[in-house]
Amino acid sequence: MTCRDPAMLCCVPGNLVWMGICLGALWFDVQHVWGQDPPARVSPEQLGGEVNRLIRELRSPQKLTRDRAERMLLSLGPGALSWFPAENDLEPAGVRVAVARVRQSLEQDLANEATRPTRLELKGRHSIADWAVEITRQTANRILVDELTTEEQGRQVTCRRPPGDFWPEFETWVQLAGLAWQHDAGQVALRLVPADPNRPAPLQVSHVGAHRIALETAAWRPRDGQSPLLRLRLLVVSEPRLRHLLFQWREVDQVVHPVGAAEGEDFPLFSPEGRFELPPAGGHAHVQLDVIPPVSLPAGKWQWRGDLRTTVVPLNLPARFDSLNHLVESGSAERLQRRRGGVLVTLEEVMLRPETDDTQTATIRIAVNYNRGGPEFESHRAWLLHNDAWLETAAGQRVTRESISDPTFHANGAVGMSYRFGPFSKPWNSDTFVYSVPALIIDLPVRFSLDFDAPPIP
Repeated sequence: MTCRDPAMLCCVPGNLVWMGICLGALWFDVQHVWGQDPPARVSPEQLGGEVNRLIRELRSPQKLTRDRAERMLLSLGPGALSWFPAENDLEPAGVRVAVARVRQSLEQDLANEATRPTRLELKGRHSIADWAVEITRQTANRILVDELTTEEQGRQVTCRRPPGDFWPEFETWVQLAGLAWQHDAGQVALRLVPADPNRPAPLQVSHVGAHRIALETAAWRPRDGQSPLLRLRLLVVSEPRLRHLLFQWREVDQVVHPVGAAEGEDFPLFSPEGRFELPPAGGHAHVQLDVIPPVSLPAGKWQWRGDLRTTVVPLNLPARFDSLNHLVESGSAERLQRRRGGVLVTLEEVMLRPETDDTQTATIRIAVNYNRGGPEFESHRAWLLHNDAWLETAAGQRVTRESISDPTFHANGAVGMSYRFGPFSKPWNSDTFVYSVPALIIDLPVRFSLDFDAPPIP
């Protein structure tokens, strides 16, 4: 893995670096890096307390104590990054330097983890609902069961498999349970649904790290007076734990040919100059490629070797605003603020509006201010609209936004946004608003190979 200096990348067109700079994070060009499993997790309260204690020890006049504190911070693993204070809040300068050094090392570790699939071990006999909770617990990939009946959620399933990578283990379990799954972009989750025997299976599936690459269709497209095109369609789905900002791919990086073809036997690309940036869709993307195979080729196995890049956020720092009920009931004009790294999130207003006699909607306005503005901020302002934001009810249920308005104001390094939730049944019972701040942005290559049967020419 090469760690690139963001300051040197700012002037290079096409490099997406600004968010990492503002948050004190780094951009990594992650190749095939495989480290050890992350350390065992502790409770958030324990982790936060340990980070604060060790940062205090970095102020010690004893070098031995400072060195030990730095080593201990590193040993906490990437999960500790959520508890690191903004570097501007650290004094003296030596503490800032030490924390920046630890942050860089932990971010590299986190980048390594992002290249790997999570591990999943399914052993025991549980209800489908309990299995979904267990898979989510082990992998941080949200599994939803809300489209299954209560009876189906309670159905017992026995599974005993050795530990394995997430996608093959999850899909094996789904098949064992007699279910299917769908990707829910809005919830950024995988939803279990009843199996549909009429749903066509993908032609081929490949698992690449945290990504599932499925060749959905390979169909001929006629052209007047010319040989037909072969149109290939992929569905790329990532583990939900990785929040996506962008999928990028170039047709020139795609190769389709007969399996075992000699050099120079690649099928011509219909649009070799094609370059695409696919907006985030909760962690999945549809990719389409047109090639022109010779009509004289015999039937057999063909192969698509492809390369695309995905920009992901493996670390988000939640800015939580509690006690919304108090603000609503009191009509308080208090502007609550939460700082996460180099970002200040301000809760500007919470408004309830009746829809009917029994329902109402909630509109929440926030302001997001970054330590740095300038051209880089302007060029990536649209990303802010895709940051996760949700309500949590008193019972801990997550309520996704219904819509987001256009930015309510613009400034250098700042933007205002308005989220609409609901309609809800009265009375109002959502006490917490959460806005997710990206703290590390990584550019991951996804290289795949898919063998498939050549479709018969019509």
